[in-house]
Amino acid sequence: MPFKKNDLNINTKGRTKGVQNKNTGEIKRLLINVFESNLNEILKHQDKLTLNERITLNRTLLQYILPTLKSETYSNNLDPSIFDTSNW
Repeated sequence: MPFKKNDLNINTKGRTKGVQNKNTGEIKRLLINVFESNLNEILKHQDKLTLNERITLNRTLLQYILPTLKSETYSNNLDPSIFDTSNW
């Protein structure tokens, strides 16, 4: 069933900016619930882990809980006059 030009049933604009994917949000909530329900068990056995194992555990769990940081880009083509401090 190919798409037809100017079909009103096709969303040509896509999802609006800032609206989260429903599946992603649900999976995130499930992972947070699993983490919170197992937190007491993790803390109880934390003393038996080596430092390396604790760091690995934290890195593994936190990537599912905290939002990821996006890298910033910069340009080398800045106008040096914007950094003129003689008027300060």
